[in-house]
Amino acid sequence: MKRSAFVLLGCLLLAAAPPVRAAEPEVRVILWFDTEDYLLPASDEAAKRVAEILTARGIRGTFKVVGEKARVLERRSRADVIAAIKKHDVGYHSNLHSVHPTPAEYLAECGWLDGIAEFVRRERAGARDVRRIFGVPGLSCYGQPGSSWAPQAVAALRQIGVVGPGGVSCYLDEGSHVGVEEKPFWYCGVLTVYNLGRNQARMDLFGPGGLEKGCAEFRAVYDRLRREGGGLVSIYYHPAEWVHREFWDAVNFRRGANPPREEWREPPQRPPDETEAAYRRFEKYLDFQLSLPGVKHVTASELPAIYKNRIGAEGADLATVADVAEKIARAGVLDILRDRRGRLVSPAEQFWLIASFLARSIGEDRIPLQLDVQELLGPSERPPLTEVADLPWRAFRDALLDAFDEVRARGQVPAIVFAGVKKIAPADFLRAAASVAQRAIAAGPGSRPAFPETVEVPRGTTLATERFVAEDAPDLFGGWIIHPEGFRAPRIVEMAKLQAWTLKPAEQ
Repeated sequence: MKRSAFVLLGCLLLAAAPPVRAAEPEVRVILWFDTEDYLLPASDEAAKRVAEILTARGIRGTFKVVGEKARVLERRSRADVIAAIKKHDVGYHSNLHSVHPTPAEYLAECGWLDGIAEFVRRERAGARDVRRIFGVPGLSCYGQPGSSWAPQAVAALRQIGVVGPGGVSCYLDEGSHVGVEEKPFWYCGVLTVYNLGRNQARMDLFGPGGLEKGCAEFRAVYDRLRREGGGLVSIYYHPAEWVHREFWDAVNFRRGANPPREEWREPPQRPPDETEAAYRRFEKYLDFQLSLPGVKHVTASELPAIYKNRIGAEGADLATVADVAEKIARAGVLDILRDRRGRLVSPAEQFWLIASFLARSIGEDRIPLQLDVQELLGPSERPPLTEVADLPWRAFRDALLDAFDEVRARGQVPAIVFAGVKKIAPADFLRAAASVAQRAIAAGPGSRPAFPETVEVPRGTTLATERFVAEDAPDLFGGWIIHPEGFRAPRIVEMAKLQAWTLKPAEQ
C-alpha cells in the first residue's frame, strides 16, 4: 500500500473514533471529626452514629481521636463505637485536649529542639493508646486542640507514630497560624491541610435554614474550584456537637480553669428530637455533595498519593542544579521557586541541593550529574547578621563542608555558618554558594569543578516565605475559650517563622 493510502486510512480512523474528552475537574472533599468529648456518654453514641451515616453512603471520613477519649471508650466497653470509627481513617487529636497545660501553653517558652522533645514526652502515650485501642499501625494525621498550635508539634509527628502511606505525616486542622494560598502545603516535611480560608465549608447543624445555607455555600466553593481546575474542600465537625448544648471543655477549663478530675462536670445535653433532626440535616448535606459531578471524598491517609513532593521523590539532575542556582543568585531574596521541570522547591530544599552539590564536587573533584533532595527542617534559632563581605575560596570551602556536615547530622538548616570565628547567616550563605555552584557547573558535566579565588558573601538576604506565617496577635492563641484571657505565645511565632524555610504549596 502506498504512503498516501496509509495517510487516508489514518484520517478515516480518526474521524470515526469518538472525540477524546478532557478530564472533568475533580473537587475533593475531606470530612474530619475531632472526636474529643470524654465526659458526656452520649458523645460516644454520636461518634458511632456519624461514622455509620458516612459508611452507609460509601464515604470514609477522618476521625481525629483524643488519647483520653480512646481510653474512655475502652473503659466503657464501647467496642461498637471503636469498630464503627475504625472503618474510617483514624488520626490523633492530642492526649488530654483541654486539660491545662495545652500544647501551646507548655510550648510557649520552649525553643526548637526542646519543644519537639516536650511535645513527644507529653503526647506519645496518647498516640500510642489510640493506635493500640483502634488496632492501627499508624495514625493518619494530627490536628491541635482549639488554637493550641505550635510548629514543634508538626516536626514531632513521626516520633509519636503519626505516619501515613509512604512514611508521610499529615497535619489536618483549621487555624490562621500558617497557610499558603488557601491550599494544602508542605511545612516541616509534613503534608498540611490548614488555613484553607474560602475552601473550608461547614453547615450549621441547628440554626434556622442551616441546611439550605450550607448547601449553597458548598455549591459556591464547588463551582469556583471547578472553574479553577479542581481542588480540596475541608469540612469539620465534632461528634459531640450533635448531642451537647455547650462544649464539654468550656464547661470545665474555660479561660485557664483547671479543676481536679473529681470536679469535672458533664456538659448539658440536647433533647433527643433536636439531635435526631441534626443527623437528618447532616445526611441531606452529604447527599447534596454526592449529587454533584466530580465530587470525591478523601481521607488524610489518601492525601500523600494526591499531593506528592516531586523533587523529593525524583531528585535533581545537573541542569536542575544550574537552574536553581541561577534563580537563587538572581533573586536577591529566598523564596519558593519552580525548577526547570515545573517542580516547586522550598528554601530548605534549595539549601540542601546547592550545599550537597558543592560538597560532592569538592569531595569527588568531579561535577556530579545526579543528586537526591533530602528533607530539612529550618534553623533552631534566629540567624545572626553576616560578619563577612567576601572570603578566600579555601575559607569558604571549609565553611561549606562544615555547614553541610551539620546539615547531614542534624537534618536542618544551620542557624549559623562559621567561617572561622566569623558568622554568616544561612540565607546569605546560600546565595553565595549558589554563585559558586554556577561557576563550578560552567566547567561542564563530569569535569573537574572550577572555583573562584574569592567568594562574595551578600548581606541582609530575607526569607520571603515568612509572609505565610501569622504575626503575633491577642486572638492568635487567646481567641480559644480554653486559653487564659490575653494568652500570647510570641516564642511559638518566632519558631514558626524559622520553619518558613520548609514552606511550599503541595501540588497535585
